[in-house]
Amino acid sequence: MNIALTTTGSTLDSAVTDEFARALYLLLVNVETMTCIPIEHTMSPGSDCELARIVLTHRCEAIITGTLTEAAFAILADDGVTRYRARNMTAREALDAMERRELDLIRNADGSGACSGSHHH
Repeated sequence: MNIALTTTGSTLDSAVTDEFARALYLLLVNVETMTCIPIEHTMSPGSDCELARIVLTHRCEAIITGTLTEAAFAILADDGVTRYRARNMTAREALDAMERRELDLIRNADGSGACSGSHHH
């Protein structure tokens, strides 16, 4: 199973970003082997959608991140990618918290707990 995380660096010891679109890296992690592929992200108009499409291309079942833009949220939710919020954690800590079911689900782009439309999983 592949999980994507938006981070400030290229390793599992990097912090998860507060905002999806401001990630310096997208880490693609195979949770069975804990192998990690870092993909550098350059912020530019539309790069949030590009980042979301990379998550889909690599068949990630979930994304661990911060606040999502409306456009990125729609891309991920429409494809059934589970969205988790991690605050003040490294990627490694966030993966462990996900396994323990301690991360909050991101139910809509604005980050509130309310469900909107058909994009909740």
